Amino acid sequence: MTITHSLSGIFDINVSTMRELFSTAIVCCLDNADKDDSGLEASPASPKALNKSMLQFFDIISSIDTDSRPNSTTHTDETKNLANYGLALLAELTESAQKLGCDDSFAIFEQLSIPLAIWAAQHNLTINDIELVVNAISNTANHTQDKVHLSELIDTINVIIEAISTDIKADLDKADSGRPWRILNLNQGIIATRSQDPKRMEAVFEQLMYRLPEDAAGFFAEGMEQMDSIDYPEHVREVMQHYYHLTNKPTLH
Repeated sequence: MTITHSLSGIFDINVSTMRELFSTAIVCCLDNADKDDSGLEASPASPKALNKSMLQFFDIISSIDTDSRPNSTTHTDETKNLANYGLALLAELTESAQKLGCDDSFAIFEQLSIPLAIWAAQHNLTINDIELVVNAISNTANHTQDKVHLSELIDTINVIIEAISTDIKADLDKADSGRPWRILNLNQGIIATRSQDPKRMEAVFEQLMYRLPEDAAGFFAEGMEQMDSIDYPEHVREVMQHYYHLTNKPTLH
């Protein structure tokens, strides 16, 4: 079983649904760990230990939803790092699923990072590690051609970006071309192009130029090449051409 690649209602995935999806995915890991003789079951990050920690985590965030309203700005030291803790658990679970050959479980654990990141944004919590979420977004986009779902994914990324820490957004260390912040913004630009929604394209492209000024010219140059190879509609081509001319100005010698 995998999470549907239809994104309709993704903002409505509540803690109860996340827990149900998790409980379905963990079964393979628990079963395969019982058959594994590599010592994984005895490790601190064993499926049993991770299952217990994740279920406790869901209990905690469920109680927060019960006791408070979304967008509350008051957090204790114990609650402000909850989202990071949950994402770290999911990252460990993906590693466990991969080692145990539970491919469907891997996909579910990874994709659960998206509604968890949305939950963090809705509760004004900060995310300090976005690699798992970025991978989940990339894989989700790769499995849908539906323009409506792609537009919803653009909006989802915008919500998640609100929760990302200012240190990540500052993007001070640009040495790593594979850094998740860069990949997230480039992917959002690609998703916006594939959505063929001019308004979303313009909004995303403006942010891409602001967030990744060193990459903008190359992105739009490649975008113009895609316009020809995939034969995009004229209204999409016009938007891409506008930003191409903004960022690829000829140099006078």
